[in-house]
Amino acid sequence: MNPTFSHDELYLAQLKSIEQQINQNQLPEAAQQLNMLAKTDSHDPRLFLLGSRLAEAAGNPGGTLQAARKAHQLAPQWHVATIYLAAVLASRGEAEEAISLAERAVRQTHSEPVDQIEMLSRAAAVAQRVNLHPQALQWLRQAEQISPEDLAIRHQIARTLSVSGDAAGAIEILNGLLLQVPGDPVFLVDRLRACLHAGLTKQAVLDGETLVAMDATNEVYQFYFDIARGLTPVTQPSAVVAGLFDGYAARFDHHLVVQLQYKLPRDVAKMISNWHPDRKGDVLDLGCGTGLLGACLGPIEGVLVGVDLSTEMIEKAARHRVYDRFHHVNVLDALQATPAGLYHVITALDVLIYVGNLDEVIPNAHRILMPGGRFVFSCESGSEGEADFVLQDNFRYRHQLSYVQRLLQTAGFESVEIEDRVLRHELGQPVQGFLVTARK
Repeated sequence: MNPTFSHDELYLAQLKSIEQQINQNQLPEAAQQLNMLAKTDSHDPRLFLLGSRLAEAAGNPGGTLQAARKAHQLAPQWHVATIYLAAVLASRGEAEEAISLAERAVRQTHSEPVDQIEMLSRAAAVAQRVNLHPQALQWLRQAEQISPEDLAIRHQIARTLSVSGDAAGAIEILNGLLLQVPGDPVFLVDRLRACLHAGLTKQAVLDGETLVAMDATNEVYQFYFDIARGLTPVTQPSAVVAGLFDGYAARFDHHLVVQLQYKLPRDVAKMISNWHPDRKGDVLDLGCGTGLLGACLGPIEGVLVGVDLSTEMIEKAARHRVYDRFHHVNVLDALQATPAGLYHVITALDVLIYVGNLDEVIPNAHRILMPGGRFVFSCESGSEGEADFVLQDNFRYRHQLSYVQRLLQTAGFESVEIEDRVLRHELGQPVQGFLVTARK
């Protein structure tokens, strides 16, 4: 059921204008125009949906949720407002209410098949956001029944099967998609990844060759092609890491701290407080994620800067209100772009497992530390007899301690302390690693 809306052409044009201004990041102009319209009709849920989008673009998560709730309150039977609120809640990790609203939005959609498909797809996205892949798959299968030839829906099903661990099911669908759209690079990348998980190396190599022939400069294509050929890429491409953590942000804190028993941010925050009891040290938090280190450290009189590739992680980190600013770049770019002698402490907790080659990371960290400053970072431990760094099946790197020690010595660190420790737990098993504190 849709609420009764004004269809005045001027009013609709103004709504469209506000939407365009938000898309173009013209936020003050959008806010001014939105406030003017609110004076004429303060009960139009469309204004609050736009207000929610405006708050999101401005980095105001509280305002994003408040406006979304108001839109739904004004039009509780309108599926558009219902699914929008569900998506906002999912982005905050509030799974139970998000799924309940997504179910309601699906029930509220009784219009044309194309609208039903769109709503089922959006509901599935909500379920995927909170890691409920079976529910996502159920909604996608419903959409497929309505339109069996919809390539986008079938592709979503393949991706959902893949992240659920059914690589064979994903490959079967992707094979069919590639018969219909031969050489589609998105389908090829997804099939290559699924083949890697299924152990179908020969097909993975063939897909990698096809992709690299299309674009030899594409880092993502080259990354997966190298893995298929048994080579070790020196690092993960930024797009791969960002994609992983954008989807992980909503459930990151609970999953990492509670389920994986991750304690590094708390422990390192205590170390920083002991080094700088006056709380005046300047800290660079590489791979800050959702800001767990900042949350444990609390406000400091010095500068706390976060670096991360995931915009959604940065948005969550900003909610702690302890970081002075953020940089949306990868670890090495952040280090190379930073002037020398700037920070008292640099941290890289559970970050270098996505980097691999540390030949440039460690010297640059030394360069931008002040005299007496400390570089604190963790690595997963390499096995005896392995290379300096090895990419695991989970696409994370482990490092040889001897390799790290060699780089620290060459870079010129005065003292190095290394603590062997369990970094986290996965599938009930401890992940062995080491925590390094290197003093300049």
